[in-house]
Amino acid sequence: MLASGRRPLKKAHLMERIAAAAGELFQAAGYMTVTMEQIAAAAQVSKRTLYKYFPAKEAVLAHLLERELARDLAGRGLRFDLNAPFRANVSALLAESAAWCERHPDYLLPYIRYKFASFEPNAETADKPADSGDMVQMWTLLIAAAQQRGELDATRPAEQLAIYFHYLYFGALMRWITDRRLDLKQEFTTVVSLFVDGACAARRQ
Repeated sequence: MLASGRRPLKKAHLMERIAAAAGELFQAAGYMTVTMEQIAAAAQVSKRTLYKYFPAKEAVLAHLLERELARDLAGRGLRFDLNAPFRANVSALLAESAAWCERHPDYLLPYIRYKFASFEPNAETADKPADSGDMVQMWTLLIAAAQQRGELDATRPAEQLAIYFHYLYFGALMRWITDRRLDLKQEFTTVVSLFVDGACAARRQ
């Protein structure tokens, strides 16, 4: 029992060590130039062990960024009033996300490419607490609360709408990455408006 109980902890500790070593390399040499061999050497693990936990360099980056995002959100004490309007709650989270993304511009394109290629909705939400820092989980929580208040359409599952919203979020990020003249906060504001109000033309009175 003791050995089996230690295994998840050992795995988590090893993944954190690898991600920390990779992060130092990315900062020092730039993400594009760092190799998996260098990450293995810096983390003092074999290449076989590295590939067991991270099948590609992008997977290491994704783990690193998502853990940092979770820590940042927890450190800022971001909390939601589930009785507040969906627009207010999600706009507050997106403002935090915009500030965070602006601090990591060089990592975002490979990160987003990897997330689109490996996106598994069930894996995004399974067995994660609501305060884990996982974006899809937070969208689901806020959407479900808004549906209960009658603020959003409740005929579709909150999990389904959360995935749709997540792709809108990624779309805004991709526009900003390819054109830095854009204001990321404004891009996120447009995402919220599209999700809540739709893209229909305003009716003339």
